[in-house]
Amino acid sequence: GVDASEVQIVAPSEVGGLKSEQYLKLNPHGKMPTLVLSDSGLAIPESDTIARFLGARFSDRSPALYPPTSDPVRSALVDRICRHHDLYIAGIQGAMYKVAGSAGHSTFPPFGPFASRRDALAELVRQIRATDDFADGSGPYLLGAEPTAADCALFPTAVFWMRMLPLFEGMDAGLVMGPKLQRWWEHLTNHDPVAQRVKGEIDGALDQWFVNKRWDTILGAGLRDQAPATIFDKILAKEIPAAVVYEDEEVLAFRDIQPVAPTHVLVIPKRRQGLTQLRHATAEHKPLLGHMLAVAVPKVVAQEGLDAYRVVVNDGEGACQSVFHLHVHIIGGKALTWPPGA
Repeated sequence: GVDASEVQIVAPSEVGGLKSEQYLKLNPHGKMPTLVLSDSGLAIPESDTIARFLGARFSDRSPALYPPTSDPVRSALVDRICRHHDLYIAGIQGAMYKVAGSAGHSTFPPFGPFASRRDALAELVRQIRATDDFADGSGPYLLGAEPTAADCALFPTAVFWMRMLPLFEGMDAGLVMGPKLQRWWEHLTNHDPVAQRVKGEIDGALDQWFVNKRWDTILGAGLRDQAPATIFDKILAKEIPAAVVYEDEEVLAFRDIQPVAPTHVLVIPKRRQGLTQLRHATAEHKPLLGHMLAVAVPKVVAQEGLDAYRVVVNDGEGACQSVFHLHVHIIGGKALTWPPGA
């Protein structure tokens, strides 16, 4: 193995944090990890690059994390899992722990290419399950009797998802993994000392996140919609009829049963996500609110043939909100006066 004196592990906080001037000189992306060579000061970012360097630097130690060039098939299998992790899992794993609106101009969401946390988590689960197909099943490691770079790439992220996914409503981390990944996880956490050490280090950091209540404000985890159901839930469940004029995956639009104009349509989110009132909106809700105003409203307006109309959101009983499930009124089909409600 490699002695701790040969490769020292230092937390980014010891150089001022990921966004500090000192760290950004080493890694302009401001991300972990970064390896700094003691003899030259050369900074090497990215986990795969670091793993390849360390594998070559300590090639006389066992096991070899990268198969020899004489075994191109096995090399391809290792690279497939590493690349799958880096491209399709690592890029969206932040949906498990990044707080919405926490990064200034780079606020979350989006999470990778996904506008909402819910969509990103669904894709994360799909890609974790796909990884099970890439394991050969002979075990106890992903690709056989010895660990490879594939195990090194995937295991730290697995520690994250095993701790974090159960925090989200309807998620079971154990069921996310297929049978081969489950056996792999059990072996590493119960029988592999190196993996146990890695897990312990990550768990220690995550324990502090729990102490700091990181997930309390994350939608779907600590922040859940526990308000009473409304009549709109019955409409969505088709328990009571409604004159639907538009529907997609995110919203339902139907005619108001007490119209104040020839056209009076309500647009509601299918998943309320805590939006009993507009005042409860957070950065988490940007994709949904944008969809309601930029997609659903124009669709209804075009369908109804409106050339002038009013979009209204009532917030609170004093503003005549009677159903506490966010909804947008589209009112038109006649000349409208101003100010409204005077």
